[in-house]
Amino acid sequence: MDRYSNLVRSTARATALLLAVVAVALRAEPLLFHVHGLAFSSDGKVLLVPSHFGLSVFRDGSWSEANGPIHDFAGFAVARGVIYASGHPPPGTSLPDPLGLVKSTDGGGTWQVLALGGEIDFHVIAAGYRSNAIYVLNAQPVPAMPAPGVYLTRDEGRAWRRSAARGLEGEILALAAHPLEAKTVAAATNRGLYLSRDAGERFTRVAGKAATGVAFDPDGKYLYYALATSSKLVSVPLERGARIEVGLPRIGLDFVTHIAPSPVDDRVLALATRGRSIYISNDRGSTWRQIAKRGDLP
Repeated sequence: MDRYSNLVRSTARATALLLAVVAVALRAEPLLFHVHGLAFSSDGKVLLVPSHFGLSVFRDGSWSEANGPIHDFAGFAVARGVIYASGHPPPGTSLPDPLGLVKSTDGGGTWQVLALGGEIDFHVIAAGYRSNAIYVLNAQPVPAMPAPGVYLTRDEGRAWRRSAARGLEGEILALAAHPLEAKTVAAATNRGLYLSRDAGERFTRVAGKAATGVAFDPDGKYLYYALATSSKLVSVPLERGARIEVGLPRIGLDFVTHIAPSPVDDRVLALATRGRSIYISNDRGSTWRQIAKRGDLP
């Protein structure tokens, strides 16, 4: 029965991927289906948007598809000069399914398997921009990760350490790794926003309402988080200072799922919503430009 179920899932995934490839070919533009991440390239010139149907890029005001295999992306994170990801490869490739943890150093053109290929499909990945820390959420026990939970690697998957996650409540929806401090990680859950300074051993609550997205600013001095119930985006200093509510575009009943500050310009911020709409601000949220609407161009 398990073999039959796996065959059905694999066939359905291959069929959906084939339809996506045809749709993209006919449109000559990307189709954002179930966005699984959002990040700027290291030079801040390209916005990367992974989904079930490949990696879309927004550059110089226009959309295109990244050169490379059309993965069914799940977890996705960008550090300096590298993309880390997980998910499933397209049919006919030599990459394992699921991908485990993979990386690309050429903008998604080629991918190298780092760890756990054929074993795990990570849906949540966070990478410290300069810290060499990668945090993942594992839901399925495997030999390298014998229990579910949050794991940290500092050597690209050769060794993993499970975090005790004391004080962390609720279902983890997103993780964010501090750009400089390997032991500082934030978690957005359906019970609130939490912060750890000891590699996830202990978490303290930063906000008590359901948080759907989280990200550090490029210098690691502020933490952005999104609240689902109020459609708010908040910036909170890690040390002293007042919380600041960042202006949002009119998103109605939609809510923010991914937050991407530019690594080179602290005025630039991008957002993705559950409804697959994407916005960019060049003035810290005072004004917004919509660059995708419900997975399509506006």
